[in-house]
Amino acid sequence: MFPIRRDGQGQLFIQWQQGESRGWKRAWIQRKTEPSKDWAGTGRYLNVVRTEGPDSGPSGNATDFPIFSALSDQQILESFVAAVCSITGCSIPDLN
Repeated sequence: MFPIRRDGQGQLFIQWQQGESRGWKRAWIQRKTEPSKDWAGTGRYLNVVRTEGPDSGPSGNATDFPIFSALSDQQILESFVAAVCSITGCSIPDLN
């Protein structure tokens, strides 16, 4: 559905544009192995942040959501982007 890439830390991410001429977003899956940083005790978090463009890195402060689901990282990313686009009224991007 969406091209899923890996960032410099090997984390899976999707980057998409929220509507024509609007801001870009990036969602990625982060693994936290250090117990003091794993605040929800899940070890896996979905992060989302705005970006400056299609190939830029995160810009601003990311928001993280603990993942309690057994879905794969890819399934979580695709579902999240589809849900956000549907809820906000943006077209679900066909980035293939």
